[in-house]
Amino acid sequence: MLRTTPDSASSPVYRARCQYSCPGIICIAVDSLSCGAFSCAGIGDIKPLDLYFSYSPDQVYEYLAVLGAKGRDDYACMLLTSDMAFPVVYSMALSVALMIILRKLFPLASAYLCLFPFMIVIADWSENLSLVMVTRRFPEHADVIVRYASSFTSLKWTLVVLTVLMLLTSVAFWVARCIRDK
Repeated sequence: MLRTTPDSASSPVYRARCQYSCPGIICIAVDSLSCGAFSCAGIGDIKPLDLYFSYSPDQVYEYLAVLGAKGRDDYACMLLTSDMAFPVVYSMALSVALMIILRKLFPLASAYLCLFPFMIVIADWSENLSLVMVTRRFPEHADVIVRYASSFTSLKWTLVVLTVLMLLTSVAFWVARCIRDK
C-alpha cells in the first residue's frame, strides 16, 4: 500500500488527477492502443481500472482505498464526464475510418460494419456506470457489480481489438486491390 499524503506530487491521488489532462489522455490512448508497450510518465503504479483487461474485486477495493475520499469523488466525476465522451470520440473516428475503407471494398456491407465501433461505446459506458456504483458504495463491497464492471471492461477491449483488426484487414485488402488493379 502506498503511503503518501494526498497533496504531494508523488501521491497516487495527484498522479490520478494529472493523468486526465490533455497530454495524459493522449498518453493513455497511445498506451492503451499499444497494449501497454509504452509507459506513461506520471501514472506510476496507479493505473485506472478501465485500462486493465480485467480485474478482481480486491484490485478494485485496493485502488479505491489508495485514491482516498477526494480521489474517489474525482474518479467518479471523471467516469461520468470525460470518460463518457472519450469512447464516443474514438468510436466515431474508428467508424469513419471503417466507412472510408469499407465502402471501397464492400459497398453494401459498409453501412452496417461501420457501426461496429459503437458497441465499444455501450461496453465502455456500462463499465463506467458499474465502476461509479462501486465507487459510491465504497468502503462497502459490491463484488457482483465489480465482476460486471470487469466483464464490461473485457468486452470493451475485445471489441477495440476486433475493430482495429477489422480496420487493418480492410486496409490490407484495399492495398492489395490497388496493387492488383495497377
